[in-house]
Amino acid sequence: MTTTQFDNLAIVAMQEVLIDVAELTSQAKQAHWNVRGATFLPVHQWLDGLADTLRAHTDTLAERMATLGGWPDASSKTLSERNTLQSLPCGVLTTGEALTAMDAGLGRVAAAAASRLGDPTLDPVTADLLTGLCRDLQKQQWLARAQQ
Repeated sequence: MTTTQFDNLAIVAMQEVLIDVAELTSQAKQAHWNVRGATFLPVHQWLDGLADTLRAHTDTLAERMATLGGWPDASSKTLSERNTLQSLPCGVLTTGEALTAMDAGLGRVAAAAASRLGDPTLDPVTADLLTGLCRDLQKQQWLARAQQ
């Protein structure tokens, strides 16, 4: 009997989280390019660092999926069809709008990742990866809130 990627619940869990982390990465860069306001510079710089942090997590998630025999999918088609985040408005964003949007996205992705942690079929390495992701997302959410 052959095993498909969908037979491994860890891969399924990571795929769903990967989609939202990849989408949030894109939104952080979009906000970085379009943010304006009195606190432009620190928010602009924070958004750039946030995008780097999120990009690193997408890579880690995807590589763990591949290690377990899965095929990570963060294609633009998949992201547009399956992400669960609110869309970021196009055009200029005030620093407040950018921070509010990132706060919401970070909270949503952290909650989704954390909800997977109680699954008894999740292997310890994948659980540790998701725990680290939650820790970083919650820290970044705190940083977003502290700047508002």
